[in-house]
Amino acid sequence: MTKATLTTQELREYRGRLMSLVARLDAGLSELRNEALRPVGAEAAGGPPDASVHDADRGSRAADEELALGLLGPAEVILAEANAALKRIEGGTFGRCEDCGKPITRTRLDALPYARRCIRCARGTEAAGAL
Repeated sequence: MTKATLTTQELREYRGRLMSLVARLDAGLSELRNEALRPVGAEAAGGPPDASVHDADRGSRAADEELALGLLGPAEVILAEANAALKRIEGGTFGRCEDCGKPITRTRLDALPYARRCIRCARGTEAAGAL
């Protein structure tokens, strides 16, 4: 693959945006994990698990855990994509479509700095059922 047609300054700016995104996602994921795994009731006070926890409290806690765990998946995917984009910057392939090799527009990179594909190839991938 040939090197993307982005300037050194543009690459530096995208690197900064991606690093900021990675830092925010890392912090957010840590918070979500802590929330999902936080003990409740007597367990939180050092007692046996569920010792004096009302059934409604357990149900509410289970729903909160499920929500937090449900949010982890998409955030982890974006984190992985952002880290992969940083590797593409270092490898000199950032800004080039992984499918057709053409440049990814700056408009797309501005909206989605971890984009792997140009909009045309991304639409074709979505139509085929895989991102």
